[in-house]
Amino acid sequence: MTLQWTEDLAVGNAIIDNQHRELFEIFNRFLQACHLPQGNDQLNELFGFLDRYVVLHFCEEEQLMEKYSYPDLSSHRKQHQEFTRRLGELHTELAKQGPTVPVLIHTNKALLYWLSSHIKQVDVALGKFLAPLVES
Repeated sequence: MTLQWTEDLAVGNAIIDNQHRELFEIFNRFLQACHLPQGNDQLNELFGFLDRYVVLHFCEEEQLMEKYSYPDLSSHRKQHQEFTRRLGELHTELAKQGPTVPVLIHTNKALLYWLSSHIKQVDVALGKFLAPLVES
């Protein structure tokens, strides 16, 4: 199973869309790694990427929202904070338990939700708001 980036997920901002595409690629590598003996290395790579991703990507999105007075900034920011908190919990699980099946399942569910729900609904709504205001 893999998740495919489709244009209906685009927010219309080149930087944000490229970051989202990269997240899809990393998640698909994670899914493939779950079936391989070196899955632990892939899981650590995924967490390293996510640590960097949430700082950079969320900051860029929130700066755009602030700059253009996005009315749902507070709610959107709370979702970013919740995902960051959840990522920390997953890190703790991995450190305590190693790459067990429950850790892989929890990580998979958290990312799948983020990709299928947050990007498709919340970020696309942001893109529609920004479209007439900013060039990508």
